Amino acid sequence: MVLGFSGALPNFAVGFLSIILLVAAAEIVVKKMEGVAKYYGISEVVIAMTIVSIGTSLPELTIHLVASVQILLSTGVPMDIFGADILQLLIGSHVEVVQKMLEKGLISDLTFQSSQEMFLQKSGTVLGASIGSDVVQETLVIGLVIISSALMAGKKGFRFSRKFLIRDYAPMVGTTLITLVLALNWEGLVKIILGGSGTLSGTLTRLDGLILVSSFVAYMLYLYSTRKESLATQGDVSKSKNPLRDLLIGLIAMGVVVGSADVFLRVVEVAVKETGLSGSMIGVATVGVVSAFPEMITAISGLRHGSEAISLGTLVGSNITNPLLAIGSGAMLSTYAVPEPLILWDLPMEVVLAGLPVLYMFKRDALGNILGKVANKIGLEETSERLKASENQVLSIAGALILILLYFVYLYVRFTYFPQDFT
Repeated sequence: MVLGFSGALPNFAVGFLSIILLVAAAEIVVKKMEGVAKYYGISEVVIAMTIVSIGTSLPELTIHLVASVQILLSTGVPMDIFGADILQLLIGSHVEVVQKMLEKGLISDLTFQSSQEMFLQKSGTVLGASIGSDVVQETLVIGLVIISSALMAGKKGFRFSRKFLIRDYAPMVGTTLITLVLALNWEGLVKIILGGSGTLSGTLTRLDGLILVSSFVAYMLYLYSTRKESLATQGDVSKSKNPLRDLLIGLIAMGVVVGSADVFLRVVEVAVKETGLSGSMIGVATVGVVSAFPEMITAISGLRHGSEAISLGTLVGSNITNPLLAIGSGAMLSTYAVPEPLILWDLPMEVVLAGLPVLYMFKRDALGNILGKVANKIGLEETSERLKASENQVLSIAGALILILLYFVYLYVRFTYFPQDFT
């Protein structure tokens, strides 16, 4: 029961409304805080690197922080967790630390079991939400943005600059790889390779979280040193006319963001028990989709104003912020258990779906020549000429449609073959 409602349908409605409210309130927070910052003369570079950059992933970031706090509070004595041995605190999971608390008599066996259950469920939900959001943006949203751009400009495709692909898109692929490497249970992998039994379900420790957050800070510094002018143009919010009022509205909206995240996570807890769906599945299919809406709206809005670079930069920036800052912050606070479906499917697919367009665009002319020769041999001369005319660094409307199709393939395989988080 959540907010006095019982039953699957009412709880689903509450959960869906909480996500909508979460995303809408996050947009208000970003706009109001950006306006206040401009009123007080804060540099637009600073605004771009803080409010705008973090704001694109505020829904995911808030869900992570709220879930991590709930995990810590599940023990009843959250501050005792941080009294553990420093090495265990850094590289141990929440369950391992709480197990030590049980052995010392600080908590009961019932509390330990309850905390462990919450740890697994919350971890799956928030990790699924972040990764699901990234996959949506890499496929469905980028596909829609490219189609919109091509149609608005009367073109048959969208040209990416080489600098954008190397300096912006490549780091996005790299962040996913870093997350996968840190999340993988390497000991279990070695056992499987040697013919033994093991699991790939891993743990994101506080040390892993620190690595992710540090990588985010390093990337922000890299942007500052190489893209000052570009950073300064981000955000189209005007200076606040009433900073105190806007600050108050922003703080109230932030409270709504946190409250909505709390309600959603409680709804997920009920849904997992009543439907049998895994936490990560719900995260991928709900928050992952809805939380990508702001980026899509911002990107398409940028296209209407002729700013393709800002549109794509918003999407790429969000996909870098999600794993590094959102997942990293949550892991630093409570650690996460990483479900096996995320290791076997979601994270690898996120890497593949991000990397394939880059590989395709750099080798598009060579691929076009090969396919053109094949088409010519089977008598498709017109198709052959179009294929041979393919240019590098261009993603056509057909390519964008394939990206959109790949998203639905990704979801189908996820629901069909990876239904459970932990077995």
